[in-house]
Amino acid sequence: MKKTGLTLLYTSSILMFIGGLGDQFILHFLDVHLAYLGNPSDSELFRKAESLSMLMLHSAGGGLMAAGISMFALTHFGIKRNEVWARWTFIIIAFIAQGFNGYGMYSAGSHYWYPLLVLILALAGFVLISIKSENNNMKDQPSK
Repeated sequence: MKKTGLTLLYTSSILMFIGGLGDQFILHFLDVHLAYLGNPSDSELFRKAESLSMLMLHSAGGGLMAAGISMFALTHFGIKRNEVWARWTFIIIAFIAQGFNGYGMYSAGSHYWYPLLVLILALAGFVLISIKSENNNMKDQPSK
């Protein structure tokens, strides 16, 4: 159970990083963005707004990459050693990063399944690791 939990935590952290990395390669509005904006006509303001939006998307992607690396490090250096604080920090990072990301994607009519998948994997790993840790704690306590 612990191995499965760790695998899910590693997987969700890698997917978090890959999602942020993918944001770095988006250079123009996607069709879903244009549809959200009402398919505006091309103008100087539109091009500047697109450039600004891409800068913000790249910044958000960088934050997701940093969150993914942090989650990976927490899994490898803290959660593997049964550090409770590392588990809680991991799940808080996952919910903040992918919660905002998923909400933004959903609001714009984009494919929000990816952030949802990362959250489900993170939560499943968190639960499996927590169950395993609780079972170990119960075994360590003397019986009355």
